[in-house]
Amino acid sequence: MNNNIRKQTPQTAQAIQQVLQAERDAERAIQDCEQEARQIVYDARNRAQRINTRTDQRITNMEMRHGHKLDREIKAIERDGAVELRLDAGQQYDEDRLQAAIERLANELCLVDTPAHD
Repeated sequence: MNNNIRKQTPQTAQAIQQVLQAERDAERAIQDCEQEARQIVYDARNRAQRINTRTDQRITNMEMRHGHKLDREIKAIERDGAVELRLDAGQQYDEDRLQAAIERLANELCLVDTPAHD
């Protein structure tokens, strides 16, 4: 191999240097692309985390709103029930009437989250 080195012409040496420089440039380009890819992944993870946080906040807010709405509906049902009890205090409840009242209350509780009550 030493014989080949001694026989190099300036053009050959220059060509070899150009190839080596091209390899260094390619290596640097690969490193730059890898760094860019890492940054893209990092940014995407951060964005996904921000979206997840906002989603959790929205879910919490929605749960709170519906919880408050449910509390208001329950209090209204209790209030209405208390009024009915006062009105019906003197009446005897038979099994059929008690069952009907339970079914009405169950229906009202089931209808709390329907769009018509918004």
